[in-house]
Order: sequence, then C-alpha cells, then structure tokens
Amino acid sequence: MRAMVSRGLSRPITTDEYFQARDKLLRQGRIGRERGQGGKLFLVKLPPAQAPGILAAADTVSEARLMPYLGSFLERVFIRDMDLPASAAAIVQDISKIGPPQGQWARPDFMLVSAMRFQFLPGLQVEVHSFELKTENGGSVQAVHEALAQTRFTHFGHLVWHLPDGAKARARLEDVESQCEAHGIGLILILDPENTDSGFEVRLDPRHRATPAKEVDAFLESRLTAANKAILRAALNGDQ
Repeated sequence: MRAMVSRGLSRPITTDEYFQARDKLLRQGRIGRERGQGGKLFLVKLPPAQAPGILAAADTVSEARLMPYLGSFLERVFIRDMDLPASAAAIVQDISKIGPPQGQWARPDFMLVSAMRFQFLPGLQVEVHSFELKTENGGSVQAVHEALAQTRFTHFGHLVWHLPDGAKARARLEDVESQCEAHGIGLILILDPENTDSGFEVRLDPRHRATPAKEVDAFLESRLTAANKAILRAALNGDQ
C-alpha cells in the first residue's frame, strides 16, 4: 500500500507518514482493518442510511464521523467569527487521541489557539479554547461538567452537541443550556454537520477563565504538533 501511494504521489512516503495517514482514516471510519496480525486494510462502503446528505440522522452518526465536520467548522467559520486581526495566528487541532491516558476528562476533542499582538500594548495575547464533542445520546448535564473540567487547561471551554431538529434528546436541551450558562461554558449545536455555514448554531459564548499560565503552557506543550508549535513560536517572536 505504501509503495502504491508513493507511486501515485511520485515521491517517497516514509513509514511514519503512511501510518499517520492510515490511523487518521481509521479514526474517521473511512477505512477498516481485517482481524488478525497485519490485517489487510479495506475501504469502508457506507450503507444507504449513511450516504451523503442524511448525516443529520443522529442515530447513524458516531462521534468519529462528526469530528472532521467539526474541524471544518472551527477552521472556516468559528475563526472567521472571532474577528481576529490579519496578523494573528490561529491554530485548530484534533487532540482527541493526544494527552495523558489517565486522568478524568483530560482529553478535549479539539483545541483552538489564537495568538495576536497589538500596535501599542506590549506582549503577545494567547487564548486557548477546548471543545468537547458529543453525539445526540451523549449530550447531557454530565457532558457540561466534562467541558468545564477541561478548562483547567484552557481559557475557554465549549460543549459541541449533535442535535438535529426533531431529535428526542432535545428534551434535555433546556437543562444542558442552563448548566452551560451557569458555568460559563460555550454551547454549539450541530444541526446539519454537512452544512458548515448554517448547520452549526452557537447558542452560548463561553466566559474567559483566569487559568494559570503554567497550566496552559504545559497543555500546549503536550498537545500541539511540532508544526503547530513552530507556528505559535513564530507568532511569539513577531514573525507572523
């Protein structure tokens, strides 16, 4: 498979590149692996109930399938609506598989880091957002407290809940929204994951938390990829 990919791209593919791509596709549910040692990879064919256009049927959508849609929303819409200056750096990263395996509620699904300088005020302003993604059945008051616990590493916490129109779980929305507001957690509803521009509804904005700089710095060090660390350091040095 690696040789075939190398030929298709007309360049060598390292073992690390191959396994990173394979693991990402496995997490997204786009490929599968047969049982047994060295199991063969195969392309997942979506059944009719999961064909494009009807992902909003909540009982067919897993968290893994929602992840790339949330990433696209954060990169294309959420950052735009933050109204950052043109010179600012903004990084979105899937961190659902990164971080300590132990520790309760210590793994947000996404993080967003913004870094900006101002014309007259000294220093660099860095703000870190964490996002906890839940399927329809996973959205609950407990999910709010999970998103809240993650703000021990960040400045802002968000709960992202797949809740299409007509979903039975909408009966819990009032309680969930009330808890988010009480604890300063942002609430984003995914109404139609395939519609990046209008299929996401920001119901509540989060409140800023005075998380100690030491905790935020350690979180960034342990979660950011080498490439994203380089982007952040360039912003810190005024190279952006």
